[in-house]
Amino acid sequence: MATESHIRIDGGTLVTPTELTPEATLWISGDRIAGVGGPEPHAAEWQVVDAADAYVAPGFIDVHVHGGKGSDFMDATVADAHVVTKYHAEGGTTSLLATLGTDSLDNLLSMVRASADARAAAAPGAKILGSHVEGRYFAMAKKGCHLDRYISDPNPEETEQLLEYADEIAWITLAPELPGAEAFVRALADRGIVVSAGHSDATYSEMVDAMDWGVQHSTHLYNAMSSTVRTPPSKHGGLVEASLLHDELTTEIIADGVHLPPELMKLSFKCKGVDGLALVTDASRGAGMPDGDFVFGRKEEGAPLVVRNGIATIPDGSGYASSTIQMIDTLDVACNIMGTTLVEAVTMATLTPARILGADKAIGSLEVGKQADVVLFDETFTVRRTYVDGREVYVA
Repeated sequence: MATESHIRIDGGTLVTPTELTPEATLWISGDRIAGVGGPEPHAAEWQVVDAADAYVAPGFIDVHVHGGKGSDFMDATVADAHVVTKYHAEGGTTSLLATLGTDSLDNLLSMVRASADARAAAAPGAKILGSHVEGRYFAMAKKGCHLDRYISDPNPEETEQLLEYADEIAWITLAPELPGAEAFVRALADRGIVVSAGHSDATYSEMVDAMDWGVQHSTHLYNAMSSTVRTPPSKHGGLVEASLLHDELTTEIIADGVHLPPELMKLSFKCKGVDGLALVTDASRGAGMPDGDFVFGRKEEGAPLVVRNGIATIPDGSGYASSTIQMIDTLDVACNIMGTTLVEAVTMATLTPARILGADKAIGSLEVGKQADVVLFDETFTVRRTYVDGREVYVA
C-alpha cells in the first residue's frame, strides 16, 4: 500500500476567487488540500516545493476540448485519450470533459465507452470528468467543421440509447430549435446532464422556451450560433443575444485570441462577468503539433483541417476548425486582450466551469478538503508544475 504523500508548496502567490495572497503556503495531504496559508495543519514529513516567483492556483477545468498532440477523444482508444489528458495537463488542466464531434450514434456511444474506460484507468494527466457530446443534433447552416452527413434531429429512440450512458455523459450541445428538441432536452436535464445550446439558428424566443425546458448554457459564444435575425420589416434577437442578456444562462468563449476579436471578448465579459463566462480551448488533435494537415474527429473519417502558423482552419480557410491552445493560454488572452485581472481569469478557468458542472464542492478553488488539483505558473503564463489529486503529473 502506497504511503500517503504530504506536500508543502512554499512562497508562491495563492490565487483565490477573491484575491492574490503573496508568499503563502499551500498544504497537500494525500489527494486533498489540507491547508491554505496559516500554520502547519498537522504533523507530517512534508515534501517542500519552492514556489517563489510563481502563482499557485486551482487546476484548470476545460469543459470543451477534443484533442491534442495528434490524438482525439473520437479515436476511441484509452491510449489516445491518455495522450490528450497528458498533453493538456502540461498546460495546467487538471479536469476536462472528453469532447466528441458529430458522428453516427453507434460511433458516439463507442467513444463514450472508451472515454469511460480511460477515466477508470486513471489518466496520466488531467482527470476525465465525463463526455461532452457536441453533436449530432445541429442546425445544418451552423455545422461549422463537423461532418454534415451525420447531422440529425433528436428522436425518442436515440434519446433512450444516450440515457443508458447518463452516468458518463456530462454535457450535450444541441440546436434547441430542431424538431423533437423539447422532449430531448427535458429528458437530459432530468438526468442531470448539462444541456447547452450551440451550432444553432435559434431565435431569441426559441431560446427563452429552451431555457424553460432545461437548457442552461451556450457553446462557444458567437461561433456557430445565430445573432440578429431579420424577418422584414422586423428584427429579432438570436442565441447570441439570449446568451448575453440572461444571467441564468452561462456561456463560454474560445479564448485563443483568434476565434473572437478583442471587442467581442470584452463585451462577453462585460455582460456575463466571472460567474457567467467560462474559458475553454476547443482544442483539436492539432494542438501541440507542428503546422500540417489533420482531421477533426475520427482518424478514419474526420473532417479535414489544416494548421498554419498555429491556427486551425478548414482547408479553404473560410472558417476556423477548433483551436491549438492549452488552458494556460486562455489566461494570457483574458488578462492581456480581454483586460481581466488574473483573479478573474483564473476564476473563469476554474470555479466557474466547476459550478456549471455542479462539481464546485470538490474542485475549482483552493479550499481545505477539496481535491488537490493545483497548477503553478509564472508571470509569462508558463506552467511549472501540475498536480492532480495531489500527484505531480507535470513538472517543467
